Amino acid sequence: MEMHQVRYFLAVCRTLNFTKAAEECNVAQPSLTRAIQKLEEEFGGLLFHRERANTHLTELGRAMLPHLQRTYDAAQTARQLATGFKKGEVVHLRLGVSRAVPAQKIAGVLGGVQQAVPSLELTMGGGADAKLVEEALAGDLDVFVTGDDGELPDKVRSWSLGREPLMAVMATSHPLAAKDKLATMDFDGIDVIELTNCPLVERFRHLCAEAGATPKCLKRVASCEHVLSLVREGLGVAILPATMVEGGGIVAKPIESMTLDRAITLGTVAGRKYSAASDAFIKLARTRDW
Repeated sequence: MEMHQVRYFLAVCRTLNFTKAAEECNVAQPSLTRAIQKLEEEFGGLLFHRERANTHLTELGRAMLPHLQRTYDAAQTARQLATGFKKGEVVHLRLGVSRAVPAQKIAGVLGGVQQAVPSLELTMGGGADAKLVEEALAGDLDVFVTGDDGELPDKVRSWSLGREPLMAVMATSHPLAAKDKLATMDFDGIDVIELTNCPLVERFRHLCAEAGATPKCLKRVASCEHVLSLVREGLGVAILPATMVEGGGIVAKPIESMTLDRAITLGTVAGRKYSAASDAFIKLARTRDW
């Protein structure tokens, strides 16, 4: 698969007309058609139903569209950054990341930023979501990533990067580990380990109270790593995003009677000029699968 084939495919998706797509891409129609056919051969099926006045995407075409769009956007971002980058210029990124955001996801985005901006100078801090927003508004952060989509000030521009369910995490030896799914009342009288200053904790407590369950919330810990360590020791159950659950000795169970999820949110202060590094992080983060 070559990038010009992806560009031609996206042009046909926009115009639903091979002739107009060829004009938009400044290429002869036969060349565009051959490029689309090569993509179809590679993917093993038709991407478009070609009807005289009704060209439209096939089921395979619809499935491939978001993936090819992200691929093209990421390539364009890298090309634009490389073109505008001045060799030897240090570009600073001040990044704040919530405790509830997977570190490996952030590292993956930063790897892409480093490739686009070789002289990246990074300062990365962490903390509760509210603290990160305050630091950004005060001018101490260029970009932040929070672990939920709580209400943000009007001055903040934000993008939702993805949603995921919260799971009940416990040691494999815990009495609840034998269940396939948990009900809200299963938490009644159960020791729960909380992540300090996490808005998801308040939502969990509220839903338990509505159902008449009273968990024992007596342990509060400042980092997900320490929460998981206490869970492994059998000190209690934790409510964490699915992507934060890793390592042996623990299991994660869905909570069937409780609608509880979170949205990883990217934010910056509206109206501020982005550095090349900030711009790269925002664009690359929005193209990743979270």
